[in-house]
Amino acid sequence: MKIAKILVLMLVLTGCHSNVRDSSPSLLKDGIQLQQKKVVADAGHAKVIMKSTGFTYPVQFSVRRGSDPDQRPEILGTVVDSGRGQVFGWIAKLNEVANSAAVKRFPQLELQADSGQSIEVIGESRVYDNNYYRIAERLVYACGPMRSSFKPEKEKVYLVEFLIIGKGCEQHVYDVTKPKERIPVITEKYDASNPV
Repeated sequence: MKIAKILVLMLVLTGCHSNVRDSSPSLLKDGIQLQQKKVVADAGHAKVIMKSTGFTYPVQFSVRRGSDPDQRPEILGTVVDSGRGQVFGWIAKLNEVANSAAVKRFPQLELQADSGQSIEVIGESRVYDNNYYRIAERLVYACGPMRSSFKPEKEKVYLVEFLIIGKGCEQHVYDVTKPKERIPVITEKYDASNPV
């Protein structure tokens, strides 16, 4: 009888709908990864790179595509600034490998986007003090969600940068098709940040 109740409860819980879709990598689904999958810009698509800078807090990125019939945000994964350019190169590389393999936090995420179709990139950072001596987790840092909507053009490469500044954050979009240039892209922005 108890087994039947547990099975019914499991079926009910797995049938619950969420307001987000999760396609982020996980250890069970994707195994050990030392880096995130790479994509390319081609004749019908643009490449969107998502990164965080400013501090080593994790940032979760999700997207909402204008052409998608399901308009719930799709979680792509979590990025973290490894400190490249600020600490010794071997320390940054060690941080990247440990974060990627163990907890699926990558230095950047990449997405292939349909050209001419609007895309909304959502960045959000939440850090909790999970000291197990306390009964409840305490929110240490929170900023976002920051939303940037734009229409990518074919064969272009875009950088969506989530910048952590003190207790606040900003999100900017740049055209980085030419590696040495960062051209700001005009976006529709929505700031729902709530710094702690």
